[in-house]
Amino acid sequence: MPQCLGSVWTVADPDALAEVCAQILIGRALHAAMILDGVHPAGTPPIVSAALKEKLRLELHPQTDPKIWHRDGLLFEIISWVAARLTATVDDAISDPHLKATNQGTDCIKVTIDPETRTLTRATVYEYKCTTNWRQLFSQDVLAAFREYVSGERDNQLAQAAITLSIGLGFTPQERNAAYDELIRTRPLAFQASLTVAPRGFTAEQRLALSSGYDAIAGDVATRGGNIMPLDGVRAWFADFSARVWARIEAFDVRR
Repeated sequence: MPQCLGSVWTVADPDALAEVCAQILIGRALHAAMILDGVHPAGTPPIVSAALKEKLRLELHPQTDPKIWHRDGLLFEIISWVAARLTATVDDAISDPHLKATNQGTDCIKVTIDPETRTLTRATVYEYKCTTNWRQLFSQDVLAAFREYVSGERDNQLAQAAITLSIGLGFTPQERNAAYDELIRTRPLAFQASLTVAPRGFTAEQRLALSSGYDAIAGDVATRGGNIMPLDGVRAWFADFSARVWARIEAFDVRR
C-alpha cells in the first residue's frame, strides 16, 4: 500500500540546471525563478564581488568529507527548490532557497490559497536530504521533523514563513490575520520529502520500503509527498555537478 505520492527525478540537462543554481548562489533567486518560468530576463550579465566569488570557489571545491557533504546538501536543496518551483501554480508561493545547507530549521515552505475566497488552503513543509543513508535519514530525521509540525511544536516557524509568503500573493493585513487563524486552528498541512538514493534503477519495491512509516504522519495520502533522485554514485554526481556550477560562476563578471 503506497504511503505517499511522489516523483522520480532525473536531470535531463545538467548544464541548464547548473546555470539556475549559479544564479541562486550569487543571490539572484528571482532571476532563477524567471528562467524556470520560461522568461529569460534582459539586462546586464551577473556581476559578483571578488570576495563572494572566492568564497563560492572554496565552498564548491571542498577538501574534507564533512565539507563535501555540506556542499552536496546545499546543491540538492537548490535542486529540490527548483523541482518545487516547477510544479507550483499561480496560487502558490514558495520560500526562497537557502544559500547554506540547513541542519535545523525549515528547508522550504509553500502556501496555497483560494483566489476566490482569499483564504489559505494549504501549507506544505519540505524536507530535503542528500545522503547515502536514505532510509536512516528518512525514518530518523525527516519523519521526526514532520512530527514536530503536526504536534504544533514548530508553529511559530511555520506561521512566520507562511504569513510572510502570503504577502507575495497580495494578502492584506486582515487576510493575513485570518490566514494565521486558519493555519493554527485547522492545520491544513501537507509534507514533501525529497532524498537522493542509489542506484539509478531504484525499484518500486525499494521506494515502498523507503517510505515505510510515512503513514504515521496523519492525513490523506495526497498530503504526503515522497520524491527521489536516483543516482549510481551520489558523491560522484555532485562532484561533477558542482564543477558545472562553478564554471558558470567563474564566468560571471567581477565587480571592479
